Amino acid sequence: MMPAAEFTPYLLQQTALRASLLQSSFGFAADDWDDLRQDLVLDCLRRLPRFDGSRGSWKGFVRGVVRNHACVLASRQIHRGQFQPLQDSAALDGMAADADDTPAEDIRPALELGLDTERVLAGLPDDLRTIARHLAHMPISAVCRNTGLTPSQMSQRIRRIRAAFTAAGLAPANGGGGR
Repeated sequence: MMPAAEFTPYLLQQTALRASLLQSSFGFAADDWDDLRQDLVLDCLRRLPRFDGSRGSWKGFVRGVVRNHACVLASRQIHRGQFQPLQDSAALDGMAADADDTPAEDIRPALELGLDTERVLAGLPDDLRTIARHLAHMPISAVCRNTGLTPSQMSQRIRRIRAAFTAAGLAPANGGGGR
């Protein structure tokens, strides 16, 4: 059962989050945020009659529909050629170069992973977010040198970063082996 009093705030929260991720990760203009959020809300409301409580929770339905439509919007942005990869986002590097010769369906998993990764990173404290972004580009020893952290301190922070990704359902397939 979908409680109406909880549905609207949850939908608005999820669409605001995805609109922000789209804006920050895929080069949408600052004044596109309201339009992105509204587009995500309308798509979810249009699909709401297809919700089947026997297949899962309504919150899962909302998250899935909003995430999938965000991927569609990101793919359109890439194909319009308006996507500029972020300097510090390794997960998104290379997608823009391949976008012209790769069908949208082929990049959908990468888009979903990129959006989910950005969501997890956005929820981290600033120091852990910075470390995570550095680790995407350089070995642990270089990050230790750049941050002034000892290997022991770095290990503690990496465990916290991994825990955040695991809690979000993004645990590494290989069991989380390090570099």
